[in-house]
Amino acid sequence: MLKKSALGWQKIAGLGIALVVAGQFSGWNFGLMAGGWMNMLIATVLMALLCGGLALCVAELSTALPSAGGVFVYAQSAFGPFVGYLVGVACALALTIGTGAAATFICAYTESMFGLGGWPVKIALFAVIIGIHIRGVGEAMGLTLIAGAIAVVALLIFGVALAPHVELANLLKMPAAIGGPSVSLGGIFACVPFAIWLFITVEQTGSAAEEAHNPGRSMPRGILAAIGTLLVTALVVLVCAPGAGGVELVGSAGDPLYAAMTSTNVYGDASWLAKVIGCGAVFGLIATFFSLIYAASRQLFAMARDGLFPQWLGKTGKRGTPFPALLLIGAIGLPLSAIDPATVMLAVVLLLNVCYLFIFGAYLRIKSSQPDLPRPFRLAGGTVVAWLGLALTLVVIAACFQLDMLMLIALAATFVLCTFNFLLRARLQGRTSAIEVPDHA
Repeated sequence: MLKKSALGWQKIAGLGIALVVAGQFSGWNFGLMAGGWMNMLIATVLMALLCGGLALCVAELSTALPSAGGVFVYAQSAFGPFVGYLVGVACALALTIGTGAAATFICAYTESMFGLGGWPVKIALFAVIIGIHIRGVGEAMGLTLIAGAIAVVALLIFGVALAPHVELANLLKMPAAIGGPSVSLGGIFACVPFAIWLFITVEQTGSAAEEAHNPGRSMPRGILAAIGTLLVTALVVLVCAPGAGGVELVGSAGDPLYAAMTSTNVYGDASWLAKVIGCGAVFGLIATFFSLIYAASRQLFAMARDGLFPQWLGKTGKRGTPFPALLLIGAIGLPLSAIDPATVMLAVVLLLNVCYLFIFGAYLRIKSSQPDLPRPFRLAGGTVVAWLGLALTLVVIAACFQLDMLMLIALAATFVLCTFNFLLRARLQGRTSAIEVPDHA
């Protein structure tokens, strides 16, 4: 059984920030090379609307259905066991493979600053962070909150340091490989899968509801605090990094903020301030690493508890942490860190946005079919928000089909195997899985 009332709104906000903040240090910048800065700015605004609206819908759902299963439980409640299962699989898989990208980006920063990187660093990261999670949720979330706070401070310092060096000409200069106007539908479309990286996975904060203290109050407060913080920091990096370092330099770097700081016309390699920002980036990436492992392990735990995965994945240790699920995430995520991070990013975005379709759909269906379900938090205009979110999600999914064919085949094969798993378990049990009702709902 998970530990109850372990998380206040501050730790939930920290979880929401930490889930996303790595994407503000690395990954988003690839969109600059795909479409240029103006297209990237428009795509970022659209993705802020999508992810912010989704997080607010999840805030309402998490207070009505507080469960470690998060999005899996919402989809299951609305559409039945099979759809809930597929959403849970997609979500858990996205978060797990996302740990591989996070490890790669951490190594990019540590190698630039300290000359340390590669497999020794990746193995150490997985071992230490999973070990802390096994020790206890309070310890893990406490460290996540600290790391996320350091990262946010680093982003704000970065903005203050580089703001005087921002030049409009740097922002408006299109990459050499891109022809055509600075603003176009095609350019915006190309930027979308990378712009969403500035906000993606904030909705996974819903996984903390079962361990939250007074989820009706702490969940919406924590989620709203996370969204507000992430909007500010996203604008800081989007303007200051390419504005000071140039679109091409920043857009092609594995460590874009450090690259912008150390560009010839700004601070240089020997700058102590650049080192501070680089260390902040490492903390931010580690915070996201912590959070991805947390959210993925809770998804696997909840689904195993519901009979959809092997029973051993639903076990917890003496400290109330799902240690088998945590170890499995390490066994999958570590090898995937060898794959090109841009490919991993597109796979994560595709998987999560398929989930988003069902989350928005679940929100609309539960709102209409279960109007009397207790909702300590109600989103004003929630129906309009959900329909707008559905439309934007379809755009993101379409944009993700530039993904490498081998990765698409691998994802399809995974879902075929998972479908067989569901059918086999349903047959062995002689029934489909019942909708999960958590202990403290």
